[in-house]
Amino acid sequence: MGRKEREQASWIEDTQTEPLDVCVLCGREGEMTDHHLVPKSQGRRQGVKLGEIPTVKMCAACQGFLAKTFSNAQLANELNTVEAIQAREEVQKFVKWVQKQPLSRGVRVH
Repeated sequence: MGRKEREQASWIEDTQTEPLDVCVLCGREGEMTDHHLVPKSQGRRQGVKLGEIPTVKMCAACQGFLAKTFSNAQLANELNTVEAIQAREEVQKFVKWVQKQPLSRGVRVH
């Protein structure tokens, strides 16, 4: 008797996956979070509904760096666009460093 053709097990995922998200700051691909360009607390103070605050895809390392480096007031008033964030020297230095790191939640922001 010959071997029967086996059907692929249902738990084996298809090798074709959806494209990965890309971080707007460092350009790395992977799991991203939605970064609110105006912090939620600042937006609510200004009377903006949460769903109306613009968001961008950002990796955990870049988002953590922004939260540790800048105050919510700075993020809301001075750094509320991707271009404004990218123009800051400290962000440019961080991005240059983080692009060399593997994308994981374990990257520690100095």
